[in-house]
Amino acid sequence: MKSSKLLHNRLIRHLREWHRKLGIIAAFFIIFLSITGVALNHTTTLSLAQKPIRSLWLLDHYGIAPPNDIRFYQASSLQVTNNLVWFEGKLLLDSSADIVSGGVMPAKVSSDAIVEVFIIASQSHLYLYNHQGEMLDQLGLESGIPEGIEALSIDNDRVIVKTSSGYYQSDSTLLDWQVIYPLVAPLWIKAQSVSLQQEQQAALAYRSQFLTLERIILDAHSGRILGLFGVLFMDAVAILLILLSLSGVYIWVRYARAKRES
Repeated sequence: MKSSKLLHNRLIRHLREWHRKLGIIAAFFIIFLSITGVALNHTTTLSLAQKPIRSLWLLDHYGIAPPNDIRFYQASSLQVTNNLVWFEGKLLLDSSADIVSGGVMPAKVSSDAIVEVFIIASQSHLYLYNHQGEMLDQLGLESGIPEGIEALSIDNDRVIVKTSSGYYQSDSTLLDWQVIYPLVAPLWIKAQSVSLQQEQQAALAYRSQFLTLERIILDAHSGRILGLFGVLFMDAVAILLILLSLSGVYIWVRYARAKRES
């Protein structure tokens, strides 16, 4: 009976020692999970979903590839990355069709006011934007836009497009289009040459939109940021916390019982 009690006391002593050591390790994970949990509960307030990640290491880790197509127009203020169009770093357009070209043309906003607007051509649409990046109009095939646009030219307040079936020119409203047979080929708007650094910045802007701080915190909280290993590791941490809770309760019960018996 006495030896059994001594063995039990030794077990409790070792259990307390391991409980204390593991508790210190678990405290770091509890703090980490608490901080990330609070952040995720306030993701809207903290605008976590609107904060893109620009770390190349993280973008590579998530397999987010650079764009295949990078082009610049209008002194590099207009950028095209795949089917996305940017104006001075702001995303203007996410097109379902390939972007053909972009330029600036005068547009009449009233009887005596003319302003410059950006015109962006995809294979099936023309998009008009002001210099604040606001869309003014979107014209598609239902508006008479020629199908299969391959190139874009601007002649004052008129637009000329090249298609597989020939050349078409609009009126000033962009609603009436006619086939033309120019003796000299129009001056098509072509992409501008830029530095390698500008191309890298455009590629980074494209990639970063697909990964936000909210996604990073969520994956770190669940362990998925490290793949299957991270998930299994966080499962092990959860089991550790359960065991610590059970051992803590057991130690407390034994201590309370011993105190009553004394």
